[in-house]
Amino acid sequence: MTSSKNKPHPQPGIITSITAQTRDSQRVNLMIDGEFALGISLDTLAHEGLFVGQHLGAPQIARLLAADAYDQAKRAALRLLEIRPRSERELRERLRQRGFDTTSIDAVCQRLNETGLINDQAFANYLVEQRQRNAQRGGQAIRNDLRKHGIDNDTIHQLADTHQLDANDQDGALQLARKLAPRMRNLDRTTFMRRLGGSLQRRGFGGDATRHALRTIWSELQADYTAPDDDD
Repeated sequence: MTSSKNKPHPQPGIITSITAQTRDSQRVNLMIDGEFALGISLDTLAHEGLFVGQHLGAPQIARLLAADAYDQAKRAALRLLEIRPRSERELRERLRQRGFDTTSIDAVCQRLNETGLINDQAFANYLVEQRQRNAQRGGQAIRNDLRKHGIDNDTIHQLADTHQLDANDQDGALQLARKLAPRMRNLDRTTFMRRLGGSLQRRGFGGDATRHALRTIWSELQADYTAPDDDD
């Protein structure tokens, strides 16, 4: 959606036509005094009880514009939520980027919070589980992701305990190191440690977990190099 701040408001007058939009069966176009005035949803049409021949004054038009802005913002929010869960902060930012006004965004977020479609606690759990399962992220990186999405510190501390973010770092770092190490196996020890360690730290793994992974993987590589051939 593009912002409508600079578009002139429809002028008061008589509704001369109400026609379905060709691209959206849930919306209609209103003509006032023979000219296109605005599009609204069927819900707004029914709620306002609009009909051909009705006179619309400035207050009614302003109410219709506000209702339409809310409807479109809500539909955009629901489409975003269909893709994946989102925090309230992220949803607000995405709606702002699409040109919706603050009043409409506030109203939509309030409604979605009331219906449970926005739930920062549930979103935070989803994010932690997704990062641990698919992204192979360390505890610090997950904490940073949560903060970026507007999750408060108390919730982050609670999730860190529930999901054992720090306790899982050692296993997670070792798992990722084993995945990355083969492409670095021909490097000297110093370069190997620097590159693999940097990769782990960029994924948010702490110093202890990183050092343990580096020592373990380097030892495993050296054991592979010195293992006797089957024919010996």
